[in-house]
Amino acid sequence: MRAFLIQTAKGLFSSSGGYKANNALLRYLSSRGHRVRQLCYSYRGEVEHYMQTLNSSGDYDPRLDTRVLHMRLEDGKPGIDVKVHEICMDHGVETLALDSEAFDAAFSGKADSPNQRARMSAEYIEKGTSSAPLMDFISFLQREIRRFSPTHIISNDGLSMKASLASELAHLTMSRIAVVHTAEQLPFGPFAGGVPGHSSTTREADLFQQLDGIWSVSDAIRNYALEHGQLQTRFLVHHPWTYLVGKDHEMPSRLFNWDKKFVAMINPCPVKGSCIFVNLARACPQLEFLTYMSWGADDATVKQMEDLPNMTILPCCAKEKDLWRDIKVLVVPSLWCEAWGMVVVEAHLRGIPVVSSNSGALSESMLGLDYIIPVNPISGERDESGRYTVPEQDVGPWVKAITKLMQDRPEYERVSATVRNKTKEWLKGNNEADIETWLMGIRTGSKF
Repeated sequence: MRAFLIQTAKGLFSSSGGYKANNALLRYLSSRGHRVRQLCYSYRGEVEHYMQTLNSSGDYDPRLDTRVLHMRLEDGKPGIDVKVHEICMDHGVETLALDSEAFDAAFSGKADSPNQRARMSAEYIEKGTSSAPLMDFISFLQREIRRFSPTHIISNDGLSMKASLASELAHLTMSRIAVVHTAEQLPFGPFAGGVPGHSSTTREADLFQQLDGIWSVSDAIRNYALEHGQLQTRFLVHHPWTYLVGKDHEMPSRLFNWDKKFVAMINPCPVKGSCIFVNLARACPQLEFLTYMSWGADDATVKQMEDLPNMTILPCCAKEKDLWRDIKVLVVPSLWCEAWGMVVVEAHLRGIPVVSSNSGALSESMLGLDYIIPVNPISGERDESGRYTVPEQDVGPWVKAITKLMQDRPEYERVSATVRNKTKEWLKGNNEADIETWLMGIRTGSKF
């Protein structure tokens, strides 16, 4: 098998759950003798730092080739040269990393780039053509697909689906697969195009019907696709390597964090329930709160947290051992249709109790364990800027659960041991070969 996967999250080591899960799958497939390649976006200096780290460690000597993709600008001004780094990363994952800053600049810069690209993508999906910078990127993408000649192409956005189904690639015998990491990716239902920068057009539904396989990462997403789009998909949990650590893919060690002081949230933003987290900190001035920033943080949320004397704000944490070291209890108060909840599994495997909402698939990732708190979820209603309207929430049940876990040691230790053992058992019960077997089966005509 030759698998070509198109990432959409930014960063060579993105904190996006979908990115990490995709990368774990590629590493596993490579270990099984399949050839794998991903297209992604790197921030300035990431590739060079990665090379320096490998060279100093002596693990292996990666191959690096750097070339340029010239992208014309929409207004006829001189174009922009985007560096393309081609590197073979650990576990044999071949990587094409486009310079993220230069790529964004071709679409009016970082601030408006996602919206501009979404507009152009929608135009391309509807009409088969679009503005100069997007068409230059599509030509590049199609050249790379032809050069790799994959048996499977895996993507999670309408633009990549359209480009892979275009007549320019019709001669390639490859299976086209979509992996659905969010409800917003789907072009139907109340959450279609619900995040700024996501395109959603009527023709995208037709693209899904032309694919050879569609993979939903939770039962909640599978049911959403069936209910709102009459779209049959295959539910497969993230590959087990998503959660395993180290070169030998071992189970994370249990942490005994009763003596730590922080109630923590990762990626605070409105759709993830930052209003609950902020109000929880206000209601519990005797407790210390910690948050790690990620892709969803907005200025208003950051300002609210900065005004709280019991709130510590840290940047995105790349090292897992540092991420979990100081967290006593994790809060996951999501209000949107959470597609899975990787962070829940990661915390539970380390014995860190989680207080979670019941939104989307979080009850699935929680395995029905304590503590799950019902919320008033986002309905899909938008404000004038196109952002989700966030309903009022009752923080009372959250205060009660957090206070108990932070102050009652027997309860904390009971929950810690239970979630660790049950989640380990669940993970061990997942077959590492399930996704590989499904992908191989698609070649013989079995979609679902």
